[in-house]
Order: sequence, then structure tokens, then C-alpha cells
Amino acid sequence: MEIESARAVVYPWLCDSMGHFATQHYMKVFDDATLHLLGSLGYSLRDSGTTHRGWADVSHKIDYRKELRAGDLLVAKSSVQRVGSKSLTYQTRLVRAEQCDEDCAVLTGVCVYFNLERRCAVEIPDDIRASAMAVCAGRA
Repeated sequence: MEIESARAVVYPWLCDSMGHFATQHYMKVFDDATLHLLGSLGYSLRDSGTTHRGWADVSHKIDYRKELRAGDLLVAKSSVQRVGSKSLTYQTRLVRAEQCDEDCAVLTGVCVYFNLERRCAVEIPDDIRASAMAVCAGRA
């Protein structure tokens, strides 16, 4: 199952000297999408200060497939690919809003559930894990 996890606009000032969306700005969209995906699973970023739990990205692989230029409207679509005891593997596709079937960039990432005080991976809570498993099982 895939959710819409972010929207963005490619503004001229986000483009590099060759006229296309600069790689550094892809990560902002991907990062926003990841937090929305985690929120859809029941994680609250707002509560991280009291629970002392968060997520740490440990791996990113990005495939850039179609050039993005100023004026493109982007939609991020995210899905859970795998659920471990302490980690999630997820995928986010960036597509043009008017051509949602064409991938412009695809990020596959791994994040671990993290104790923010001890700075180490910990077990994903049962409720988040169950949501992630349901979303993962729903993908076709």
C-alpha cells in the first residue's frame, strides 16, 4: 500500500547551474515524506521530546530517472517494503503531479527506531510495528 506523503514545487532557485532540480533539494522532499509515512504508522514527532524515541536513517539509495525542472509540481508516494524488529525499509517515489505514473526519482531507505538518550536502536513499539506490517502486507 502506498500513501501520498508530501508535495513540493520545483522553484527556479532550487535548480542547479545546469537547470535541473539540485540533488540537495531532493533530500528535503524525501525527508518530509519519510516523516509523513512514519506519522501514518502512529509515530508522533511532537512526542519525541517526552518519549525520547525517534528514527535514524541508516541507508539511502536514490535512483534519478527523469529530469525535474523549474515549475514541476511534485508528489511523493511512500510505502513500507520490509519490517524488522528495530528497522523499517521504505520506498518513496517522486512523480510529477500531472503524470503520477512516471517515476522521476525513487529513494529506498532503511531507518531504525532509536533511543535518543542512549543513542542506540531499540525495538519498534507494537502499535507502530502492527501498522507497518499491515501497510507492508497491503502492497501489491
